[in-house]
Amino acid sequence: MVVKELLCLGVGAVVGSVGVLGNVRATSEYPIPHRHPYRVREHEAKGEFKFTYYKVSAIGSFNHVASHLASCMKAMGCEVEVRDHHDHLRYFKHKAEWRNDFAIVHPLFHAERKALDYLEKCHRYILSYEVADTTQISSDYVEFANDERIDAIYLPSTFAIESYRRCGVMNRLILLPHGVSSLYRQDGGMTDNPTLTAIRNDGRIKVLVACLHSGYRKGWDVSLQVLKELRTRGYKFVAVVKAFPLMDHVMKRDLHEEAMPSYVVSEWLSEESMVHLYDSCDVLLYPYRGGAFELPVFEALARGLPAVVTGWGCVLDYVNVHNAYLISPTRLVKLFPTNLFGHVGMGADPDVHHAIELMRFVLDNLDYCKKKARALRGQFTAQSWDKAVDEYLLKGAKEVWETA
Repeated sequence: MVVKELLCLGVGAVVGSVGVLGNVRATSEYPIPHRHPYRVREHEAKGEFKFTYYKVSAIGSFNHVASHLASCMKAMGCEVEVRDHHDHLRYFKHKAEWRNDFAIVHPLFHAERKALDYLEKCHRYILSYEVADTTQISSDYVEFANDERIDAIYLPSTFAIESYRRCGVMNRLILLPHGVSSLYRQDGGMTDNPTLTAIRNDGRIKVLVACLHSGYRKGWDVSLQVLKELRTRGYKFVAVVKAFPLMDHVMKRDLHEEAMPSYVVSEWLSEESMVHLYDSCDVLLYPYRGGAFELPVFEALARGLPAVVTGWGCVLDYVNVHNAYLISPTRLVKLFPTNLFGHVGMGADPDVHHAIELMRFVLDNLDYCKKKARALRGQFTAQSWDKAVDEYLLKGAKEVWETA
């Protein structure tokens, strides 16, 4: 069994990963702008360790992460004031006046550049949070990130930090990985969601595909190819697709055209419902091309779910050939057709045939793979949001406080 697993995994995921990363380090492709508006700081005293957290109110990953971080900061005794990101930093509906010493802007690039003028009047230190979905950010993002008024930028993975450094971001960058709540360490509860109840009661093997948005970046086309081929080879399962509200029509159309037995969960789920969903499924298929952390992979592993995931990029901070099934990357690809969103670099194409091979191994040895995943889940549940705040966010803020 072990020999079969190693042969199925191969060294391609690891070697391919390193090879692709090596290809994107060519500095000639990424000019580094050495421009930095140095100035004299007006504040000399350190001030007090108090925070205003500017977070977006719209449902989505930025809101999800920011809400966890701000709540944990408060629970740990920090004085934190939460304010609406767009009202203050895009539409400037409120007058600039002194609030407290630390601003946390989450995310940075969703704010107007002139928001730094506003924040300077309200705070002594400006901390920010951002991501890198590809190997490169645009030159205007680099210029924004290098503004001397920003004291630090938190990023969720070493991949994201490398992307910023590669493009010439000289400002202070601090690793701030995601975490999971205490619910991921507890037994799963009940739900009153009829779709989730139907999924739980369905006796077929359930393959979970998480594609909340950015279908190409998340590898939806690859997932569909893999599922289709598995069905052709006689595997019996039902696909469970976690989509995003108002963005699920593509998945529903494709699944219908392939006559694929499936459930599509479109609504934004509570933490309890997400735990229930992971517990109801048997394996996660996640052939993503690019991202900054990919929380669904981490959460699935924290619930003991075998994960078949692209062996490249940000996930290599926490997955390896011992705790997941890594799909070999084949080549670098442009992820977004436009520079509109600032993530202008490359992602990695996962090997479809290798993904099929790995899924066949997991489905053929499902009891073994699930038992192994459950035995390893503690290394993921240990990375709580409390730990992320204590060991990364607050530690980074204190470094700014002591050295700025």
